[in-house]
Amino acid sequence: MSTPESRHTDMFTLGSMSFDTEARKLMINGNTIELTRTETRVLRIFALSPNKAIDRSQLQKEIWEDVGVIVGRCLAMFISKLRKKLEFDPNIKIVVIRGKGYKLEISS
Repeated sequence: MSTPESRHTDMFTLGSMSFDTEARKLMINGNTIELTRTETRVLRIFALSPNKAIDRSQLQKEIWEDVGVIVGRCLAMFISKLRKKLEFDPNIKIVVIRGKGYKLEISS
């Protein structure tokens, strides 16, 4: 069971979506959208800091540092895939912050 001070939160609410990091799924209106391991890792970083800009370099470091190889276009590809999966809720967007990185924008 998760405690409030637990570092690894398994469930997030993103707009009208539920995000289960353990099961690697997004749920909306009874529909389930499967996520890959990397998509889950990227979205979890955003979910921990909604509506805050996250440096591109920080995302790359947190996702791929343990792999030892960082490929610039990989991040853009995963962001693109996540955008398609998040478009079921028009209030959730991953936006580019020019010269900085990305932000998970959740409007109500």
